[in-house]
Amino acid sequence: MAVFGQLFAQDTTIYRQANASMFSNNYTFIKKNQSDKFGTFIQYSGTDDMQYWYGEGVFTETNQKYFLTFDTTNNHNRIETVASTGHSDTLYIKWFDWRGVQQEWFSIRFQDTISNKNIYHADFLIGFVKIPKNELTSKHLSLYPFGGNRNIFDFYVSDSIDEINIFVNDQMRMHTFDKKTEILKKNAKGFTTIGMFTKEKLTQFVLQ
Repeated sequence: MAVFGQLFAQDTTIYRQANASMFSNNYTFIKKNQSDKFGTFIQYSGTDDMQYWYGEGVFTETNQKYFLTFDTTNNHNRIETVASTGHSDTLYIKWFDWRGVQQEWFSIRFQDTISNKNIYHADFLIGFVKIPKNELTSKHLSLYPFGGNRNIFDFYVSDSIDEINIFVNDQMRMHTFDKKTEILKKNAKGFTTIGMFTKEKLTQFVLQ
């Protein structure tokens, strides 16, 4: 999230994969000053069927190459909780992907769907689920995509919790790049590296 906040406040350059008509694959380089030879980067790829791949980290550059190091610190499921709020009678549930982007289309169900068939949908105006605590017949809950029957994540809520933030990727749509480092070779048009859907072949990237 912090990286996105820097995009327009500092020197930013975006390269896209050439000849990619059915998908996007971009590298965004962010520097504090234009003359710097280091900074942060984002790689983001998206397809027409709503899947995406994401990576971010730090880079250094020379006249010939970019050297990228991916930060995988947050590439795992995690939960943040809040107690003692002004709504102690209602549980708030928010869903974020691993990179911290809030997801607004989801629902919450009880893990035991036979004993309790209630479904709580996220409110489109506020982007999260509200559940009255007197309706929590079980503390074992599950996260589902909106309108779907596919369980994304199971979790437990203790009595003292008023808000819960779930950081989980929907593995059917949300992906991270499976690489720790990468070298991009510069040329007159931009640079080359292995692109998306190129059968591991070097691909040209050009300025956006």
